[in-house]
Amino acid sequence: MARLFAGEKEDKTSKLAHLLQAHMFGLREAEVAEMLDWDRRTAHNYLRDLRSQGRVYKEGCLWYAEE
Repeated sequence: MARLFAGEKEDKTSKLAHLLQAHMFGLREAEVAEMLDWDRRTAHNYLRDLRSQGRVYKEGCLWYAEE
């Protein structure tokens, strides 16, 4: 597993949250990965972490930011 530099996880989490806030109609996991130039699995892991924090939710195959 790749090592993250100090603050890198928080930076990626913040970028992902802002991206979802900017797309009120939701985004698919693959779209998130493409827009952030991440691997799809990385996007999935960060989305799952944000969901456990109550900051995003998923309906069907689309992810949304909590308001």
